[in-house]
Amino acid sequence: MSTRRLVHVDDNPDEAFLFERALIKSGIRGWEYQHFIGAPQTIDYLSRAKEIGTLPDLLVLDVRMPGMCGLSLLEWVVEHCPEVPAVMLSSSDLLEDRLRARDLGSIGYFVKSPRHEELMTLIRGWQGVALAPVAK
Repeated sequence: MSTRRLVHVDDNPDEAFLFERALIKSGIRGWEYQHFIGAPQTIDYLSRAKEIGTLPDLLVLDVRMPGMCGLSLLEWVVEHCPEVPAVMLSSSDLLEDRLRARDLGSIGYFVKSPRHEELMTLIRGWQGVALAPVAK
């Protein structure tokens, strides 16, 4: 099995540390982890990755970030890189955020926790998802 790419976007370095640690402690193998601190950096990376054919296999996006929030970033991803599935990871458990994420094309919504058990379960069993185009 080849290495898959997981890109995590969160403006909080402590959250990124906890997420990467959860990946390691859960024993998940076969993933290359990369963290970005915000949407502009992520958009630049995804644009370059698309040009050279190295898009990530999964995006994990924080909802609440300064500037462009994770939901707006998800909207950009669906428009420019619809082949890349994304899940939301947030401290927000608001129904409004969950519904907007779903409507924008997120394949999951997880509330942050120190060990991220539910999200680790999804990643451990990840086989990839064939996404249908989102109707506009």
